[in-house]
Amino acid sequence: MSRRSVLFIAAASLICITAAARQPDGTLGLIRTPNSGVPAIVAPGGQFDVVVKQRAELRLVAGQDGPPLEIQWAGLPGGLARARCTVSADAAPGTYSVVAAAGELTDRNDRAVYVRDGFPDYYVVAHLTDTHVGSDRHTRPAADIFRDAIKAVNETEAAFVVISGDLTDNGQFEQFREFMAIMDESKLPTFVCPGNHDRDGLLYEQVFGPLTYGFLFGKDGYLVFDTKDYVTADDLDAQNANLEILRQQIKPCRWSIGVTHRYEPAQSLRSQLILFVDNPLDHLMFGHQHRARENDPKLVPWKTTPMTMTPATVDGFMRLYDISDKEVRPREPQRVAEVAPPEPAPAPDVEPSGAPEKPAEAK
Repeated sequence: MSRRSVLFIAAASLICITAAARQPDGTLGLIRTPNSGVPAIVAPGGQFDVVVKQRAELRLVAGQDGPPLEIQWAGLPGGLARARCTVSADAAPGTYSVVAAAGELTDRNDRAVYVRDGFPDYYVVAHLTDTHVGSDRHTRPAADIFRDAIKAVNETEAAFVVISGDLTDNGQFEQFREFMAIMDESKLPTFVCPGNHDRDGLLYEQVFGPLTYGFLFGKDGYLVFDTKDYVTADDLDAQNANLEILRQQIKPCRWSIGVTHRYEPAQSLRSQLILFVDNPLDHLMFGHQHRARENDPKLVPWKTTPMTMTPATVDGFMRLYDISDKEVRPREPQRVAEVAPPEPAPAPDVEPSGAPEKPAEAK
């Protein structure tokens, strides 16, 4: 596959949704990926993968039309199907929806595919984390703080946004719906992963699909993985196999960058060997602790991979990264949203109605 292909590998146990499209509660339907939180970024003539519950007619749509697709089908575990889609070489840059039709089933995922002219050697990534939509920890609602952060990201030169977990405060469908509504105000591709707060209802998979996936942006590979509990990649589940496959796929890239909600030294030994020993990642972006580490970035205990913690967006912060041939360089965190309403302006000093006029000052 082309190095500019966008790679998506679903976790072994994907929840099957019987609905024809995203439901009012935000769950996925016929199309699993790409979606607004796991999009594809591709150049004209490039490839991306669509994972669906069953084979379907697929189209890219912007407005009423879109570029043609050349499709190769393959089966996936669990009865799913993968369509490897090649975009026409004359596809216009822009944001596209993926539309699928299979018999009486139809589905549409908006903000799912981004076609761009090319991939520069230097670009900027925006990192948000711990949005905690639904939280009342501050006097301003967390949703309003997140909305301000998205507005700030829209004003940057970033190529895309990663949002590393604790998207919601306790994983309720209503919180996921509100999160997605605000996220969809982003003008940029948005890549998400779950955090521990998103696991309370075990609903994340129904809203965004895979817990572990990878994508390419030009010369660079990104590995996004779940941290659903303190044992980050349990040796008894399928996540380590996905981590190994994805890590090997992005190994030839200029930079291999990990995105997760939190790094824990107590995570399973196998996952640490995969990510930080056998083929160490070049950088790790994460959040969770609601603060920046002193002397950022530090190294994981294996002394191989620099890691940078971004302070929580619910506390008003975001961080930008400069990605170039020379380095993956985190900038200082920026405060982009206030966590309390502005103080009301003081009332003007007005004389009471009917009060006698003050005598004129003597000259």
